[in-house]
Amino acid sequence: MIRRLLELSLLPFVGLVLSIFFRRIEISGAENVPADSPVIYTPNHMNSLVDGLLARTQLPRDPRPLASATLWGVTALRPLLAAVGAIPVYRKQDSDDPAYVGKNRDMFAACYEALAGRAAIVLFPEGESHAYPALQQLKTGVARIALGAEQRHGPLAVRIIPVGLNFDARAKFRSRVLISIGQPIDPLADLPPGAMESADAVDSVMAKVEEGIRSVTINYPSWEEARLIGRAASLYNGRHPREPGEESMAGEFSLHKQLADAYLQAKEASPLRVKRVVESVASYDRLLRVLSVQHEHVVQEHPRLLQAIFSLRKLSLFLIRLPLSLLGIFLNALPFFLTRGVSRMKIRADRESTAKIFAGVFIYPACWTVQSMLLAGELLPTIGWWLLAPLSGVASLLFRERHTQLLDELRTYLRLNSHAEMKQELGQRLELVCLEVEELLAYHRRQSG
Repeated sequence: MIRRLLELSLLPFVGLVLSIFFRRIEISGAENVPADSPVIYTPNHMNSLVDGLLARTQLPRDPRPLASATLWGVTALRPLLAAVGAIPVYRKQDSDDPAYVGKNRDMFAACYEALAGRAAIVLFPEGESHAYPALQQLKTGVARIALGAEQRHGPLAVRIIPVGLNFDARAKFRSRVLISIGQPIDPLADLPPGAMESADAVDSVMAKVEEGIRSVTINYPSWEEARLIGRAASLYNGRHPREPGEESMAGEFSLHKQLADAYLQAKEASPLRVKRVVESVASYDRLLRVLSVQHEHVVQEHPRLLQAIFSLRKLSLFLIRLPLSLLGIFLNALPFFLTRGVSRMKIRADRESTAKIFAGVFIYPACWTVQSMLLAGELLPTIGWWLLAPLSGVASLLFRERHTQLLDELRTYLRLNSHAEMKQELGQRLELVCLEVEELLAYHRRQSG
């Protein structure tokens, strides 16, 4: 009963916080999740506790996540762990006590019971969060749980579902995340009778799991290579103007993954192709920096943009939103800078977004409370100021995202149209980027086909 109450009260709040931190959360492949079979989701793990919260609140069928037992030692996290129905995992690296690791029998039993009840669970096969640009070596727990459940309670038709958590900037406020759900894996497929929990069976399942996760994630040898090829994919994908909301993160991911696979293939076999892509991107970006403009604004249809900016409706909305936005900045500046200060402490890269989110959850209400007590008066009581702070903060956030972009696009339009030769040069350099990317993709298709 207590867990159910925590679930009903905390999970909507968690979903709200995630929707504020991330500008967009998109899910692709949800149709791959079976409606009735027991399910084990296997996401990659690059963003600490945020990964588990995203999996619990966004994946179909309300899955129960597995989490390190050390988290139960953090008192503030216990209600949240209870709300998400987390199952504790007792890892060897967390304690030298044999009895501690021995408690994992309870974890396996809990997973077997959940799967026997046709439930869904989330297990991170990499074992722990990390800050590397590629999938790390997988632990065998997912195979042992799937095969063990089938052996003890089967036939259950357990399905392992690869999941890719793909962030465009995982620690950045108002960034985006794509949750890619891959094709379900039958752990019993191709296994001989009686070999369900043999070492060979476990290895066979894990090979399929690794292949599945790689199919829904992008992996690079280094972050520098990830940045360069990611930028090339972004420029190629955004070479034409689009209406707001038209872009699909799944489409962006597909192109980025194709280009990443092409890059890894050509890196050794045809390094000159890779070099040309890198140089064309660097040349285009250098000119953008010289002109102090952004690529997204360069490709906008500026005549239509100007009409929109100066239309009476746009101007009236701007004037109406401006005062509330300024109030939001005033009431939220202090907690914003305090939260940002926390995130700038010496924190592992994969824990930055978790630190920001959890710090903000405590800092913002505390600051709002103090401010509302100081500002309370005849005009507005304490509770009024307290409620106004988050509402005006959201208004300020939306105002900044909508109107600042329009002003930046206007500035770009005026600058480029006063330097026609620069606009032409930008167009030529962008065209060269697209040509080099297309050539690399075509090379990859020829080599793969």
